[in-house]
Amino acid sequence: MNKNILLVNPWIYDFTAYDLWMKPLGLLYLASHLKNSGYRVSLLDCMDRYHPFMPPPDHPGPKRLRSMGCGGYYRENIPKPIQFFSIPRYWSRFGIPWERVKQQLKEMKPPEWVFITGTMTYWYPGQIAFLKCVRQIWNNTRVIIGGWYPTLCLEHARQWGFDRIVEGVDPLQVIKQLCSDFKELSSIENYQHFFSVKPAFDLYKKLNYTIVLTSIGCPFRCTYCASGRYFPEFWRRPWKQVLDEIIYDYQNYGVQDLAFYDDALLYRAEESFLPLLRALQKERLPLRFHLPNSIHARYVTPEIAKLMRKCNFKTIRISLEFSDASSQKNTGNKVDNSIFEKAIQSFIQAGYAPEELEVYLLFGLPGLKEKDYEFSIEYVTDLGLRPRLSLFSPLPGTPDFERVNTLQIKDEPLLQNKIAYLYLSEQNELYEALQRKISKYTFFHKCDK
Repeated sequence: MNKNILLVNPWIYDFTAYDLWMKPLGLLYLASHLKNSGYRVSLLDCMDRYHPFMPPPDHPGPKRLRSMGCGGYYRENIPKPIQFFSIPRYWSRFGIPWERVKQQLKEMKPPEWVFITGTMTYWYPGQIAFLKCVRQIWNNTRVIIGGWYPTLCLEHARQWGFDRIVEGVDPLQVIKQLCSDFKELSSIENYQHFFSVKPAFDLYKKLNYTIVLTSIGCPFRCTYCASGRYFPEFWRRPWKQVLDEIIYDYQNYGVQDLAFYDDALLYRAEESFLPLLRALQKERLPLRFHLPNSIHARYVTPEIAKLMRKCNFKTIRISLEFSDASSQKNTGNKVDNSIFEKAIQSFIQAGYAPEELEVYLLFGLPGLKEKDYEFSIEYVTDLGLRPRLSLFSPLPGTPDFERVNTLQIKDEPLLQNKIAYLYLSEQNELYEALQRKISKYTFFHKCDK
């Protein structure tokens, strides 16, 4: 039996893309289990900035982020889909050039299976393009698609001719669907077993960061977010296992930067994250830690903030979304201003400067007005903090998706693209004006210092 499997993280087709500690972590866990089951596994990450076929980017990104492992992707401008003709932005394929990917595939022994993952629903063109590439080169290779796109847009995904479609992102649900073709995986019956292996970062030739996941699920049900709805429960890994993984990554890959990818990192912190922080403080590893997904202000305590400072957590992003109390309550009630201010005070007392703390504000949610955004920006900047506008993306399965009754987004996932929605909902001018206002606030704050 041919036991060769190619795992693929495909290109990103979008208006913009940036490597902010992005790796296909679920695919890398699956790779380890497949290898342990006797399969010969290879990885083609079209977004690997250190792949020998990846040209340098035109825009590498901010120096600060580049110094911590992030960077811009090589991009090729391509014709826009008809849905985007009115949007004054370039549409691009980000990642390894198409012809070089085809060259690499032609030089490989044909695998029995190709697994293609994906993140955003509107990035599906990359998955479809890779399917077509496989069909052009290998006649007998079967192709599986998984990730958020087939999970949230199953009927749309069925039209492309994949041999298998994995619906769901919960790891046990994924394994259960794969067992019919990969019976060796049937023994993985719980989260403890799934996370007992280390993700297969060894499939990369070069790494300048790794990522870690300490939990799955989220206790909140924010009206604009889909993540908490697709896991049957919140589950947290044993902290000693996470610590072992962090030490392993440092010792074996020589990385200096590590990002946490949890949706609810601080929830029930006394069970895992607090003991992990205490252990990391004792280890004194020369690592920088980052929180690109942001954290819940509700669970920040003075002890957590102090330990994060001592352990060298460099990128701190905190979710506020809105400063208006009614908006906070109507979208999930995960935070209010008093809780938020207590969290900020904990970080300031721990030694963080206000400008080190970035605050996510959500832009584009149906029903919000210009004054709502202005009040939120002023509230954050008055605290000396850095607001960061996060663009709303209509996600199937969320209450706010149902409130967006235009643009035919239910039929075409491309229209769930956050930049496309920004323009097609005619909010782009307001967004640009608010960004200028934020830049002005930031400039004057620096001058005051």
